[in-house]
Amino acid sequence: MIVLDPAHGGVDSGSQISDTTVEKNVTLALAFRLRSLLTARGFSVVMTRDEDAAAVPNAQGSAMTLDDRAGIANHAHAAACLVLHATPSGNGVHLYRSELEASEGQAFVVPWLTAQSPWLAQSQRLEKQMATAFSRAGLALVTSRASVRPIDSLTCPALVVELAPSGDDADSINDTDYQQRVALTIAGAMLFWQNQVQPPARLEAATKEAVGQAAPSDATRTQP
Repeated sequence: MIVLDPAHGGVDSGSQISDTTVEKNVTLALAFRLRSLLTARGFSVVMTRDEDAAAVPNAQGSAMTLDDRAGIANHAHAAACLVLHATPSGNGVHLYRSELEASEGQAFVVPWLTAQSPWLAQSQRLEKQMATAFSRAGLALVTSRASVRPIDSLTCPALVVELAPSGDDADSINDTDYQQRVALTIAGAMLFWQNQVQPPARLEAATKEAVGQAAPSDATRTQP
């Protein structure tokens, strides 16, 4: 299962890429390409939105809230979540993982705004897998860290994938061949990733194990 989160939507247009292009349309177009390629490769795909329409009940024209997006992703128990953004700055693809500090394991009760912490090691591995794929494809790449919501609230390996223009013309971000090349590279990287996902240790596991080990000895002492 892969979750794709095309950022923005509805009245939230996101960045102004050019006079004729806004971010919300670029992220949705890239998400559709990715969904098609990933599905063809055997993945199940969930998109947090698949149209440019109101997503919040009783809020005419509103975009989906960031908490709504995180809730959809977390409910899916995904192997990865890709939060899709677009920018007029730079070229190629920008990859970001959360700048939260990693935790040693996942607590029984997960704080909403730092839920990504136990998954950071996995997110970093996914970032390296993706970076290798982009390098082999000859696509410009920048990697960094940023707390771009909803990534800090995601309970799975998660990256922000920000698409920038392919050249000096900002509208080159809409080039179908360019978008397809990026999407193919991501889909190929996910094929290698799907068998590498290792959920973080649950912090309560040690306590449960201790209780489980104590029970047989107690039972033994009560036997005749």
